[in-house]
Amino acid sequence: MFFVVYRLVEDYVLVPKIIGNAVKVPALVTVVAVVLGGALLGVVGALVAIPIAAAMLLLVREVLYPRLDRA
Repeated sequence: MFFVVYRLVEDYVLVPKIIGNAVKVPALVTVVAVVLGGALLGVVGALVAIPIAAAMLLLVREVLYPRLDRA
């Protein structure tokens, strides 16, 4: 039972915070991206989900927000 709880805490609390701080992606976005990537493409999808989420956030911050400010 301890290992199940430990694994859940690690997977859903620690890893998103650590990865999110490394690539500046919020923890919730990290968890959602990994779950969606894993559901759609399996292990490979889960591995590439965080870099894709970081790239999408970068595009939104650098392209979409400045355009909305100009309008």
